[in-house]
Amino acid sequence: MSDGSTTIRMVVFDLLGDLKQVYSGAALTPFKVYYWVMIFADRLRKLHIEKIDSGAYVHRFNNVPVLVDPVSGRNYFELPAGIYDMDKDGAIDYITYPPEYDLSLPMFASATFTRTTPAKAKRLYYREDEKPSPSNVYVYRQNKYIYLLGVEEINLTKIEVALKTSLAPASLDTNIDEPFEFPQDLIPILKRQILDIGRFVMQIPADLVNDGAAWDSKNFPTQKIASVNDPDTTNSQRYQQQYEQ
Repeated sequence: MSDGSTTIRMVVFDLLGDLKQVYSGAALTPFKVYYWVMIFADRLRKLHIEKIDSGAYVHRFNNVPVLVDPVSGRNYFELPAGIYDMDKDGAIDYITYPPEYDLSLPMFASATFTRTTPAKAKRLYYREDEKPSPSNVYVYRQNKYIYLLGVEEINLTKIEVALKTSLAPASLDTNIDEPFEFPQDLIPILKRQILDIGRFVMQIPADLVNDGAAWDSKNFPTQKIASVNDPDTTNSQRYQQQYEQ
């Protein structure tokens, strides 16, 4: 995690300077580079979190309100932040509530929810050792809503949630002067990938510019295309392959 010495602004303007040294006449803006930084950083950060079992990028949210669906009567809450889409909802680190809601729990313990799915949850009610209860609670996700099973008998109003949040690359509210929550050792890979995409965007040959001429029937290929695969592997792909191994 960033120690506060690196900010998004520093990364953006470092890359902007490098790109303008090579493409001095290019119409580059800090916002365009910022967008590239956040998109690529979000992907690399997700890969990093999936590979390494660490709590470095886990954020805890206290007092998340629990609501009741007026139609189904199910208890649920809305995710307080955007999270990564990981296998088996792995971006939800834990969901818990304090023992004062259930006097059967020892005071030093808290009830932690176990993940399930709507299809699997149906069979839980047929086994006494698995049946949802205040001390044996389950959770399943549907879009941005998290449904809670086993808490129907208690007046549960708030819970504690720990999430592996994303960088929210589409958000315009990000403060670029805040510490960049991105692995410092991956910044060179991030920079390399953005320089590659910059080179790709700004070196498109003139004959590939979309001026409408390509729709002329005489420009359509008349021979069978044997392959559309590029035999070369870009630098960013090599970096990515090394990182994903």
